[in-house]
Amino acid sequence: MQKWSQRSSLKNKSKEEFLATKQITVLEHPAYSPDLAPSDFFLFPKIKEILKGRHLDDIDDIRSNTTAALKAIPHNQFHNCFEGWTRR
Repeated sequence: MQKWSQRSSLKNKSKEEFLATKQITVLEHPAYSPDLAPSDFFLFPKIKEILKGRHLDDIDDIRSNTTAALKAIPHNQFHNCFEGWTRR
């Protein structure tokens, strides 16, 4: 009986072989980092701050309040966020 990890490595090997036969290049990517997701470190906290304490009853209420929260964020803050993100 094979262990799970052995079966998993066999699966990965066949995937690697398949990608190689199709001449597909696999790019390595960095581990998750807040530097890579401006929505996590800038946008979501801003929206949460604006919506804090409000009771939203239905999807239309959520949609309209979230849209209003997004519009309340000045354009220069978005610009500064993405400028900082590209420098990192």
